[in-house]
Amino acid sequence: MQLPDMVIEHFLNPQNVGVIEHPEGIGSIVNPICGDITELYLRIKDGVVEDAKFKSLGCAVTIASASVFTGKIKGREISALLCGSDDEIINELVDLVESELGELPQPKLHCPPATIQAFLEAILGYYEKQMETQITSRVGELIRLLARYYERTKKA
Repeated sequence: MQLPDMVIEHFLNPQNVGVIEHPEGIGSIVNPICGDITELYLRIKDGVVEDAKFKSLGCAVTIASASVFTGKIKGREISALLCGSDDEIINELVDLVESELGELPQPKLHCPPATIQAFLEAILGYYEKQMETQITSRVGELIRLLARYYERTKKA
């Protein structure tokens, strides 16, 4: 299975690896397809992702996905990342990773959604602490909708 050059680059030289002490948001996912584990940590100030780091125990595409995604969300307003219809939000978040990494082999299409789910879990926890029930309800729905992206691996 040939992986795009950007996957190899981010796997060999991952960005934003580590833990943020006392993060405002933390999300963790065990990929339901392959079992890879990703934890994502967020430093959030005034609704902006100031820092994002990750730890992952997974394949090259899982690590590359988290490396790319954490870099792409730094400095971004959460409200801008969650703007649009549910389908638009999921598509745009997944595209942040896939547009950078290049065309992934079909058996690896389940990897980027796990990073997105870890991010959404971190955001969910952040807004739960803020007692923002409307936003937590929406983020919970986004997590449920994201499940269909794992199924892309199975389609021929």
